[in-house]
Amino acid sequence: MLIFKKILILFFIASAASGQETWNGKDGLKQLTQSQFKNDFYQLANFYQAQINPFYCSAASSVIILNAINQTNIYKQEDFFNQKTDKIKLKSIIENQQKNAKEEFDPGLSLGDLAKILTNVYNLKITINYAENSSENAINNFRKIVMKITNDNDKFLLINFDGKIIKNKTNGHISPLVAYDKTSDSVLIMDVALHKNQWFWTSLTNLYKAMNSKDGEHYRGFLIVENKL
Repeated sequence: MLIFKKILILFFIASAASGQETWNGKDGLKQLTQSQFKNDFYQLANFYQAQINPFYCSAASSVIILNAINQTNIYKQEDFFNQKTDKIKLKSIIENQQKNAKEEFDPGLSLGDLAKILTNVYNLKITINYAENSSENAINNFRKIVMKITNDNDKFLLINFDGKIIKNKTNGHISPLVAYDKTSDSVLIMDVALHKNQWFWTSLTNLYKAMNSKDGEHYRGFLIVENKL
């Protein structure tokens, strides 16, 4: 029992140091209750899946949204990558079992590759936004988009960010953004890396800084996802 209490204390110290709140802690629930921008939380929570291996944050995040759009549970991470997606990026490269054409290991998906897969294979309408500009105007524009999309019934946000910048245990990572609390200017990330992070609230500005980081040739950023129909 003493060891368990010490672990809990260390966890809450780490959360406080990172400026984050777990979604179901006292303050996290207060933020969710007072938020006026949380429709996507209710849209996606029922379809949540934690990623099944270290390279599948993009797959887990995508099937959550695909199932929410279609109101089914037919989409599985195990089937997300297939012969059609291989034309964009080979599953064996994604899973770090094979090098790419440059003879480099290149696991996971970039934001651009995920956009292509969701558009060309899963027939979704995707708007890709790279966080190249770190100006106050760019952050304000992101804030406006977050408020609009998190209250929309048909559109969702997938965020590509460097978790280390916001003191998470992940590096380059993808997860849905599902709510915004105007009072604290913070966003709720439905983190799919449940083996490392709980769902968490973090400052919108800090999240933008974590998106304003390079992943290969491009900056990270976010996707606006919606059905083409």
